Amino acid sequence: MIRATVGACTDVGRVRDGNEDSFVVIDGLYFVADGMGGHSAGEVASAIAVGTLSDLHSSADGGLVDEDQVADAVSTANLAIFMEAIEDPSKAGMGTTLTGLVVTDAVAHKIVVANVGDSRTYLWRHGELRQVTKDHSHVQSLVDRGAITRAEARVHFQRNIVLRAMGIESYVDVDTFPLDVEDGDRFILCSDGLVDEAADDEIEAEIREASGVQDLADRLVNLANRNGGRDNTTVVVVDFEIVDEPTVNATTVADESSATIGSDDEHELICTLPPDDASRPSPWFAVGAWSMFALSAAITVAVMVSAFVS
Repeated sequence: MIRATVGACTDVGRVRDGNEDSFVVIDGLYFVADGMGGHSAGEVASAIAVGTLSDLHSSADGGLVDEDQVADAVSTANLAIFMEAIEDPSKAGMGTTLTGLVVTDAVAHKIVVANVGDSRTYLWRHGELRQVTKDHSHVQSLVDRGAITRAEARVHFQRNIVLRAMGIESYVDVDTFPLDVEDGDRFILCSDGLVDEAADDEIEAEIREASGVQDLADRLVNLANRNGGRDNTTVVVVDFEIVDEPTVNATTVADESSATIGSDDEHELICTLPPDDASRPSPWFAVGAWSMFALSAAITVAVMVSAFVS
């Protein structure tokens, strides 16, 4: 059985007026979304993304239990954002990136990481940091072609161009990564507000210095602000341990879940995990989410049947 300990922090940064990031941390479901779009629409898109995932996971018997269900849930969240933009023209063009993980089988130590856009999920294992997800961005395509280095990508003038985002079209291609968890694994989920400001070696240095999950989340957000804070930054840190006995609630919120830290220019950063009811959409939202979930699955089946017949 795996058990999680979670810390989270989000901050507007030093330049932006509002925070368009959203995150969710409920038992077995941990995601970060980085919204985009004018008139606060980015905030709406990211909130719909994590809200839909939260509802689908919490309402399902046993949660999302395999890779296909995780991908379908993200697709449903994508459709929810797309439909909201159609219904409200002022939100046209809104979208969000998304990254995170779902515990699909706690007993068998299995999780699925999912990603759309350039928010990232990292894994810290055996003293080494590796990026699990791959950015869907223009600069990543340049890195893949050998045109620029990873270091150059961080400061490239086109670093904010994403090639894949949720809510822009009715369908989105979702990357999923099924993984087996080892005792002591630490996953770091973050918006690009962190990785645009901090290199991997700086992130690794904070990991080595941190005293726990919440301390690390605070440290990484503060690092982004020290290095410029040009964007909103959100970090969720999930530590896994393998325990012998099953437990009803396999997630533990860090004891230090509310923290205040300062930086050299007295920018005060306060990070607090949301109350339990903040992660629970209304019953009417649940009905709509499940309807779209069923519709998304039906469309997928229809496409597969059509391709087979052809």
